[in-house]
Amino acid sequence: MRTEVGRATAPLPERCVHERFTRRALAAPHAVALEFGDRRLTYAELDARANQVAHLLRANGVGPQVPVAVCAQRGPEVVITLLAVLKAGGHYLPLDPEYPAERLAFMLADSRAQVLVVQPPFAQRFADAGGPHTVPMSPDWSSAAAQPTTAPPLEVAADDLAYVMYTSGSTGRPKGVGVTHRNVLHLVAEGGYADLGPEQVLLLLAPLAFDAATFELWGALCNGARLAVLPPGVPTAATLEEAVRRHAVTQVLLTSGLFHHVVRTGPRALAGLRHVLVGGDVMPSAEARAVLELGVEVSNVYGPTECTTICCARRGVSAAETRRSVPIGTAIKGSSAYVLDEEGAPAADGVPGELLIGGPGVARGYLGRPALTAQRFVPDPFGGEPGARLYRTGDLARRDGRGVLHFLGRADQQVKILGHRVELGEIEAVLGNHPEVRAAAVTVHLTAAGDKQLVGHVVVSPALDGPIGAPLREYLRELLPGYLVPTAWVRLTRLPLTAHGKVDRAALPAPTTGGDGAGPTPAPRNPVEQAVAEVWAELLGLESVGVHDDFFELGGHSLLATQIVALLQERFPVDLPVRAVFDAPTVALLAEEVHRAIAEHVAQLSDAEVESMLTQVHEA
Repeated sequence: MRTEVGRATAPLPERCVHERFTRRALAAPHAVALEFGDRRLTYAELDARANQVAHLLRANGVGPQVPVAVCAQRGPEVVITLLAVLKAGGHYLPLDPEYPAERLAFMLADSRAQVLVVQPPFAQRFADAGGPHTVPMSPDWSSAAAQPTTAPPLEVAADDLAYVMYTSGSTGRPKGVGVTHRNVLHLVAEGGYADLGPEQVLLLLAPLAFDAATFELWGALCNGARLAVLPPGVPTAATLEEAVRRHAVTQVLLTSGLFHHVVRTGPRALAGLRHVLVGGDVMPSAEARAVLELGVEVSNVYGPTECTTICCARRGVSAAETRRSVPIGTAIKGSSAYVLDEEGAPAADGVPGELLIGGPGVARGYLGRPALTAQRFVPDPFGGEPGARLYRTGDLARRDGRGVLHFLGRADQQVKILGHRVELGEIEAVLGNHPEVRAAAVTVHLTAAGDKQLVGHVVVSPALDGPIGAPLREYLRELLPGYLVPTAWVRLTRLPLTAHGKVDRAALPAPTTGGDGAGPTPAPRNPVEQAVAEVWAELLGLESVGVHDDFFELGGHSLLATQIVALLQERFPVDLPVRAVFDAPTVALLAEEVHRAIAEHVAQLSDAEVESMLTQVHEA
């Protein structure tokens, strides 16, 4: 039997995430812990602020084992909050304010959160939630200024929960993964796949409800490094380049999708880094070669939420490896990785099998789902440690003759979109509840630009006449996060079935331009529509775009939306929010938004400035 186990290390100290942070603060109190724009907090200042908020949370009912929901955008206050929740003895549940209200309500109820800490702009979203006691997150946590700056006394064990994070569920019900202090410390203290220490600067760019934030946040603060926090919004090549330059960032963790877009639209954004870690899906080889040519180290990392972000890594990918499928490497120190056949026996080298992960990074299980936990978290027959478990990833892999793991895809319907885990069954279950949908299947299509696109194949009632993409997408956006909403649609009279009566996914047709069979739409009718159409065609890899074509049905998504806005702002003197692409998803509608923004801008200019602006637009 061959397995790959990290080199033997001393037992992980029986201490917690916040205790490890506090020890770093005592060792180097004046070192900078946190940067956000021009704001800076030293380790001593961050420790004191978090202690004050921890006392405030204790006064509001937080204590050992108490779940605390946190709804906020990236910023210093939310970092202070998460640290304070741990110092108060609780565990945090990050809520993405962009999620639909129904999903947020489900997560609050399912987690049994007793306290909700929320930034004021998002408080109204929970007005009807009931249940948890709400604590407003005041700017700079001024509401906690009168509290003691010393930590509240309490006992927290290494196997107590540090956070709960929800992932997509095949039945339409998201499932909460319970991650302990021991799990997090294994990720950030064992090392091997990245350099973590006081000389490093990490960038917090992931949404807080995405497990990459675990590495970014605690990888920095538990190791005396500096944490630079990216402002709210979807990261772009421009914002990354600015953050790397401004904060002297040394390494970042990017999803494969974001890595692909950054390198394709602005590779120099990564030039100032020492190390780029890429995970969440198959590493794009051409983009990896481009970054290697910049002299930046590139590593391929792998790990589901249930194994605490990273459990396998191929550090220092070589140029030769990028000419084929880049391996996911070997288990990180202290972890183990097994490739097992259908009988549960180790597969021979080169033979595909299911990848199972063991070690201190394996999470506690699914919150309130004992049957599912028992199904996915199974006893470890190979490790020899009493009570040890393996997590069945559901991923297929093979091990080569050198003991290196190669990712081969999923054994079920789960896919990755922009680094997020997507259960196609969850989307199908929600879509099937639409009153006019008779049958539905969701697949993944690769666009001409090389992006993964969710496609909804639906059989609908005659009542849903005309184009189906917009109404179905609007319906799903009320119930699911944006990354779970298909961007292309195919109307069918019936779903193709196999001889066994199951949906024949291989026989489902690919989407056509336009996405839902609505046919071609008129060409652009004025210079602004022409500019919008040209930008869309460039980024989507299309020859032409009609004025009524839908951006999302053509393969667009949130990362491309940021590029749309950036390119339009280069052509026109407008300050256009990314949200405009979502609210006005056709060329005609977005052109109206650009016209409106231009008019507002012109109204504030002098005659000479207007003349100069018109000249610049004409030349462009």
